[in-house]
Amino acid sequence: MAKTKISEYDSSSSANTDIDSIDLGEGTMVPSDVNNALREVMAHLADMNGGTQAIQDTFTLSDPADDTKRVRLDAVGITAGNTRVLTAPDADVTIAGLEAAQEFTKTQNFNATTLTDAASIGWDASVNQVTSVTITAARTMAAPTNMVDGAVYVITVIQDGTGGYAMSWNTVFKFAGATAPVVTATANARDTFVFISDGTNMYEIGRSQNIA
Repeated sequence: MAKTKISEYDSSSSANTDIDSIDLGEGTMVPSDVNNALREVMAHLADMNGGTQAIQDTFTLSDPADDTKRVRLDAVGITAGNTRVLTAPDADVTIAGLEAAQEFTKTQNFNATTLTDAASIGWDASVNQVTSVTITAARTMAAPTNMVDGAVYVITVIQDGTGGYAMSWNTVFKFAGATAPVVTATANARDTFVFISDGTNMYEIGRSQNIA
């Protein structure tokens, strides 16, 4: 089979008898094929560098001072047909591991978001972990979507410049004594509520009301 990309190269040198149909065989390769073969290798490298061809195996790097210290990149968990991009920050960093206990040396936070005010306020928890909503009339907080078991969520309910509005809560919100809070009705008042989820319900674990 013609080897048309790097992923088709063989780790056994004797098995690499052609490159893109250019004969590399001993005694059969003509002089002009040397240049052509080198050009094909360069084209294959350019394809890999440009992202049009992938190395179809795990990709391993080693420490230059100790080849036994290695790190391997593996795409086995990615859904077929998808390309995922790893973007590095403009800083020297240490990779965080999901399965490793680690101490962060810099602040980690979620971007604060704003929910859309509506008669029934929607809350997609997958993209609004720390959020707020400014209400302009009496409202109902609908059941959040995409809650994750063990995740903590924070929402601040803000009255507009007029104030005086009530907030009711969907039954997935669970409060101490099964009693839902009454939001502060003063104009521009802010009430912050903190919940932990089991993936189905939101259990209040803290609140701070009428924050001045």
